[in-house]
Amino acid sequence: MAIARVGEIYKDGLAKGYGTPMINVATYEMIKWAIEAAEEEGMPILIGMHLGFTRNLDMEAAYLITKMYAERVKVPVAFHLDHTPSIKEIAPQLKYFDSVMVDGSALPYEENVRITKEVVDVCKWMGKEVEAELGHVGSGSSIDDIQNADHYTDPQQAAEFVERTGCNSLAIAIGNAHGAYVAAPNLDFERLKQIRKAVDIPLVLHGGSGIPDEQFTRCAELGMSKFNIFTDYNVGFSTAAKAYLEKENHGALAMMLACAEPCREIIRHKIRMVNPKGLRVV
Repeated sequence: MAIARVGEIYKDGLAKGYGTPMINVATYEMIKWAIEAAEEEGMPILIGMHLGFTRNLDMEAAYLITKMYAERVKVPVAFHLDHTPSIKEIAPQLKYFDSVMVDGSALPYEENVRITKEVVDVCKWMGKEVEAELGHVGSGSSIDDIQNADHYTDPQQAAEFVERTGCNSLAIAIGNAHGAYVAAPNLDFERLKQIRKAVDIPLVLHGGSGIPDEQFTRCAELGMSKFNIFTDYNVGFSTAAKAYLEKENHGALAMMLACAEPCREIIRHKIRMVNPKGLRVV
């Protein structure tokens, strides 16, 4: 099918009780395997790109590859631009994406509101959706970022932020963080419930790699729509490559083929964790 609208995926997930992983990708193969895994599970998937990944994968190429594979499968596949600081960086990429994320979370609150609204105003005119972030989703290498509740998203401030900016989805901080975790996170589900009651737009969990499975599933049960994954997939890819090369080395093609199934299983597992009812949309 044609590349799907992110908002339609979120709407269906909230109605039926499932979340959707967004898989950040840095190679052609990572796109292909993620979409194949979603098709096997019969569930939607979001493919994500970050400007930093263009060191290896051109943005237009990523879009065209995603579009090609999306047209070959029955499940909805959407394409999303991850963490981007302002309209200056986002504007040149809008032709490729249905959904973009502007991240002003490290800025003072009023500045975050300002840059988010600026992006929303442009994207609304172009028919694009905007994800914003409120709260400090820091690094998994920092105990303070994981455990200090002062960094977490305030439910009432979230309601005000959504009202003032008009963003379409909101990434929140409830004890999650980016990258590998130095200690197992203990997500604040009560805060998630309060934020879910305070705002009526889809919620997003960044730092999905390394969160215990049961906590991942609980977030989906409580109405989280989007779950960002990169580290688990990225490291899983290199681990599979290393395992192959330690046994034999018949070149890059053989190595990539050996990596395909372990990488698809990573994605299948993530899809199952945010699909607590075991649904299939196709």
